[in-house]
Amino acid sequence: MMRTCRLLICITIAGYLSACTNSEQVADQRLADQSTMAVNWMQQSGEYPAIALQTFKFATYAYQQAVEKGARTPAVIVDLDETMIDNSAYQAWAAAQQVPFTDASWSQWTHAKQALAIPGAVEFARYIDSHGGTLFYVSNRAEQDRLATVENLKALGFPRVSGQTLLLNTSSSNKQARFDEIRAQGFQVVVYVGDNLNDFGQATWHKDNIQRRAFVMQNREKFGTEFFLLPNPSYGDWESGLSQGYSAMTPTQKLHVREQALRVWKPSH
Repeated sequence: MMRTCRLLICITIAGYLSACTNSEQVADQRLADQSTMAVNWMQQSGEYPAIALQTFKFATYAYQQAVEKGARTPAVIVDLDETMIDNSAYQAWAAAQQVPFTDASWSQWTHAKQALAIPGAVEFARYIDSHGGTLFYVSNRAEQDRLATVENLKALGFPRVSGQTLLLNTSSSNKQARFDEIRAQGFQVVVYVGDNLNDFGQATWHKDNIQRRAFVMQNREKFGTEFFLLPNPSYGDWESGLSQGYSAMTPTQKLHVREQALRVWKPSH
């Protein structure tokens, strides 16, 4: 009798674990399906390159205005991933394989050196370089990926990629210390370009979306004059900002958070 009870308990537990595994696999598939549409838009729409070209055009104008107003040693700070270079092929691979981001697979992608230039990015960088400015590439790519990143950027035609101008993540994803370092060298930063609010300073770093939206409203005059943002619907701190502890959640829990965060129309009957 005891043996039978133990066997039934083992079968029940095994069935439960199997059901949980299947549930998480379904959730992984749904997460992948959701990201596929974002990647389709970035890769195939005409709207995405239009927005990118528009953003760099206005950023160029803002730089010109700053110089005309007497900015000395003007500098421009840009992010890399999904700002100057396009990694959507990596996102497409992750969606197809139904796997989450990992440092290992990201490093493998980085070393493949297959990122493309965002429309207008190379031209913008060359304009700043040829009109008295210094462009700083401030990225949260890892130091171990520096050489591959430099070679990828140079192959795409980005100017003056060097140890001075390419500042990677050596201790923290908070970019503020690197921004301060640039200013400490005597540069006047007149334009920032990014795809994440964290690309404009530490005010939104590790903050939830309520605080991130508040930052935007508090700095509304800087957007379009000093801060220039490109869209990135595939990933970013806006996603982890959906809920505390989001990054550590299971796929099922992430789906629930995403659905609960939606503002849903409720038709009257």
